[in-house]
Amino acid sequence: MNFLATDYTQLMEDLRTGQRESFSVEPENFMVFHDAYMNYEYRKRIIGMAGLDGQVIYHFESDDKPSK
Repeated sequence: MNFLATDYTQLMEDLRTGQRESFSVEPENFMVFHDAYMNYEYRKRIIGMAGLDGQVIYHFESDDKPSK
C-alpha cells in the first residue's frame, strides 16, 4: 500500500504557475484536498469540474481568458 499523501497545495501552485494544466481529486481524497484548498491564497481561481464517479478535475482560471 502507498501511504504517501498528495501535496494538493503544490498541485494548485503548479496550476497557477502554468507547470500543470489540471489535476483530479478522487472522492475519498476530497477532504484532504478541501483543507489545502481552503488555505490556498488563490483558491478562488481554482475551478473544479465534475467528472465520472465523483471525481473532480481542477484547473486555474487565468486573466487572459476571452471575455463574453
